[in-house]
Amino acid sequence: MGNQNLHLSVVEKSTPGVAMAGSEHTDPVLAAEEIYAAIAPCQPTCVVFYCGVNYPQAELSKELTKYFSDTVVIGCTSAGEITPLGYRKHSISAFALSSSEFAVESILIEDLATFNVDESDVLVGGMMDKLREKAVSPHPIEKQCFALSLLDGLSVREELVINALSLSLQDIPIVGGSAGDDQNFLNTQVYYDGQFYTNAAVIMLVNTICEFEVFSQHHLSPEDEKLVVTQVAPNSRVVHEFNAEPAALEYCRINGLKLEDLNSKTFAMYPLAVQFGEQLYIRSIQKVNDDLSLTFFCAIDSGVVLTKMISPGLLPHTSLIFNLLKESVGEMQLVIGFDCIHRRIEIEHHDIAEEMSVMYRKNNVIGFSTYGEQINGLHLNHTFTGVAIGYPYDPNQRSLTRK
Repeated sequence: MGNQNLHLSVVEKSTPGVAMAGSEHTDPVLAAEEIYAAIAPCQPTCVVFYCGVNYPQAELSKELTKYFSDTVVIGCTSAGEITPLGYRKHSISAFALSSSEFAVESILIEDLATFNVDESDVLVGGMMDKLREKAVSPHPIEKQCFALSLLDGLSVREELVINALSLSLQDIPIVGGSAGDDQNFLNTQVYYDGQFYTNAAVIMLVNTICEFEVFSQHHLSPEDEKLVVTQVAPNSRVVHEFNAEPAALEYCRINGLKLEDLNSKTFAMYPLAVQFGEQLYIRSIQKVNDDLSLTFFCAIDSGVVLTKMISPGLLPHTSLIFNLLKESVGEMQLVIGFDCIHRRIEIEHHDIAEEMSVMYRKNNVIGFSTYGEQINGLHLNHTFTGVAIGYPYDPNQRSLTRK
């Protein structure tokens, strides 16, 4: 579709509380202009964007600063975007939250390698104090607030950082995604205050008078085959052996694959999961290495038992997610979506990208394809994770019991 159609779609989807935008212009000057034209009318208190790594970052930063000099702007690079038209690549997707329905406070964590719980407590405490001064909800902000996180997707620090933040936030839910780079696995970045950063994270607290619900779901089911991690380099997420055999060969064996079959598509179509309690959490493989080891997107350790998983179908499961969210928040102004890159690969493999795009358009999803998803202290793979935002609640008719 042409850019004119994209712009018209954005205008039609804006509401008083939020605005959604997207641009397929490769020129950052034109792309930033198109984003601004679509979302400026909502009088945003913040703008969040996700962009392909094809954009010249210095130029894009300059243009975004020109248009949004008095507005909080955060973002990250992606492995594909979800725009008002659905799935796109090498584009920009964005949303804005209006000052009439939202108040925000954001901060940059510049060095993920040294970030710890003590630093997290100080950071979160300062953000909460500032947010209280401008909160839009009559309720205590702890009851009507959520946090968004965007992290460098190649930092190998997501688990430690998101766990520390979740502990500091206590009852406030946090959701987010790990930045991508179109599956090059070379350089993933977050954006804050006019500049792109590596080895960094951006955190934003959002207070709102709108109904909202955080969520995270995967659609996969377990089979009988198991793999036990018997040799691993946990700091780099590299598994050298399963069942005391070279990791890549054992992975091929249980899936009936040949070594030459291993690539990003294979790893998306033949996922693995670890079980904690009654829950199965996907542990996605990023790449195969020359020594037949496997690099994972998530934390992995010795002795972990991984279960082979299969996909019963993405479309019906995703439809179910939206139905449940509507039951929770009513009509949705916006769904902020963090959509694993392996979901996208599976969708493209089954040639259902247009059907998924229709569903995302219908439910006002803006987001990106991630190298990992975060929710409440957990770093996940192969999930659709995010925040569904409804319309303002009536404070006279509602008693908050949010967990």
